[in-house]
Amino acid sequence: MTRIPGVLALFFLVSITLCIQNDVVFVIDISGSLSQENLNYSVDLLYDVTEFLTIGPSDIKISIVTFSNTSVVRHNFNNLSTQSDVLSALQSLKSLTTAGGTKTYLALDESHDLLTQASSGMRSGANKTVVVLTDGRSDNLLLTRASATTLHNDGIEVFSVGVGTEVFYDKTELYAIASDPDSYYQHDMENFIHLCNMVPTLVSKLDPSLSAITLAPDCVTTTTTTASPKKGKVTVAPDTTTVADTTTTTADTTTTTVASTTTTAATTTTSAATTTTTAATITTAAATTSDDATTTVAATTTSASATTTAAGGTSSAASNAQSQSSTASGDSSSSIPIIVVGATASLLLLSSIPGGYFLYKAALRRKIRLEEKEEEVENAIQPYEHSVPKHLGPGKPAWQA
Repeated sequence: MTRIPGVLALFFLVSITLCIQNDVVFVIDISGSLSQENLNYSVDLLYDVTEFLTIGPSDIKISIVTFSNTSVVRHNFNNLSTQSDVLSALQSLKSLTTAGGTKTYLALDESHDLLTQASSGMRSGANKTVVVLTDGRSDNLLLTRASATTLHNDGIEVFSVGVGTEVFYDKTELYAIASDPDSYYQHDMENFIHLCNMVPTLVSKLDPSLSAITLAPDCVTTTTTTASPKKGKVTVAPDTTTVADTTTTTADTTTTTVASTTTTAATTTTSAATTTTTAATITTAAATTSDDATTTVAATTTSASATTTAAGGTSSAASNAQSQSSTASGDSSSSIPIIVVGATASLLLLSSIPGGYFLYKAALRRKIRLEEKEEEVENAIQPYEHSVPKHLGPGKPAWQA
């Protein structure tokens, strides 16, 4: 009998420890920058979080605030006494129309009033928390920071959840709203469709007694693209069919290429000859006097190539389909040395251009120096050309000295 009071006392302490009293305000952005679908994703996040929480007078109590150009208290702590009440209230937010600006500071002020005024149904001994869900920066950072500081100074925990590219790449305001440390109270997600990934994190922070929270089966995770989003399904079967069609098309194309091999080979020699002719024309245009012999050789080679091509074309026209393939192969083989000779001549010409250019520049510099010296002598003599020579003793005139 003496053990019963001890067991009852232990049971009482455990029940107190597991009982989490937390007054939580959900602050939801409904400004015009949100689409209706994105608002639905925001509501779904809070809905999924609430499903794991124990709602009641001795546990967690929820209040809901929305904001855009104004801030509206949708429900205070007195209106939502059960989990079903909270879930119904959240679901009704999907009927709202998104519009207006982003006056986040007004919602933060409303949250402060709900958590400090007894008329809202708040509990004086409960933990106090605000969860702010927004997709953009407010229209006044200073006022938003001041309102958040007021919450922080009164011991109210503030979680900031930013969604979208605007706040994902610039977290200045999210850091200002969140309590310290930011690593614990600040969260962000680039896409609304991935908001469901935050459910386990928020649940465990609003009620630390809960653990092993799993994602919903239809949650689109941030590490895979195969899961289906809440608003639609991704079909994989059409992609498989498309791949098969592509493979079939490739096989058909390959067959066509094999069938036209003879025609392609027959025209290869003509293309090579045309290329050689073009190279020879460029060589002739760019040649200098010292490379006349090389240019003549290239031109002669081009003429020979053209003659060979013409002969090959005549022979191909006169023979049947089987002999066309053999003639084309022979012409292609004979054109290879011609191309090599043309390329060698071009390389020799190109290698001689820099040397000729530097010789030309050196001759030009010498000519300029000679002209400068002549001008210098002329300028030195000019003052004395029409003056009377003055003899300085037995020596030469001054201008000759």
